[in-house]
Amino acid sequence: MMLVHVGLIEHAERVHNGWLRTVEDGIHTYDIYDERVSKQKVGTKEFAEAVIDRLGQTPQILKARKYSKGEESHGGGSASGPAPQKALVGIDVFLDWTKGSADDLGDALSKVNGEGVKLTMISNRGVKVWPRGHAETFCSDHWRCRFLPESEGGSVAHSQIVSLLGRIANQGYDFIKTEGLYTFDGERGFSLDQGE
Repeated sequence: MMLVHVGLIEHAERVHNGWLRTVEDGIHTYDIYDERVSKQKVGTKEFAEAVIDRLGQTPQILKARKYSKGEESHGGGSASGPAPQKALVGIDVFLDWTKGSADDLGDALSKVNGEGVKLTMISNRGVKVWPRGHAETFCSDHWRCRFLPESEGGSVAHSQIVSLLGRIANQGYDFIKTEGLYTFDGERGFSLDQGE
């Protein structure tokens, strides 16, 4: 969690345990709702409000989370320890696009693969929609397109990203934002989307 990364251990515990208590209380978002165990189906805003209401509480059935000082990040190196090993392992390119389905976009955008980088996933509104997404997913005009190295576990150079963005622009796509994907000491430092 970001709070642990920046050294706010007690805050991280309060949030994590409030989240666990919310899940334990059966307040679930639509993606995990199961009528056999869930008590209330809510949207993400209502779920966040339920977590806030439970800050400071601990779960009664699930194991409460206790972070240790050893889990803190050393934030770029200091007298307390070395900086973590940071590696660029991909890029998320966000597109403004309205010309078809997720499959249409995936098939067309795969043509920009090359120079050691390939399209591996497209998501929309936090849900993976390509490859093998659900056709019934409502999609907006804002698409996250994840490009990773062609070789599993590899890294990406900035020059590969610049070249990729050039190919995307040359194909007529409007990219509106990018996010570098990094690992820290081999651990993923970026989020996954639902279904990924």
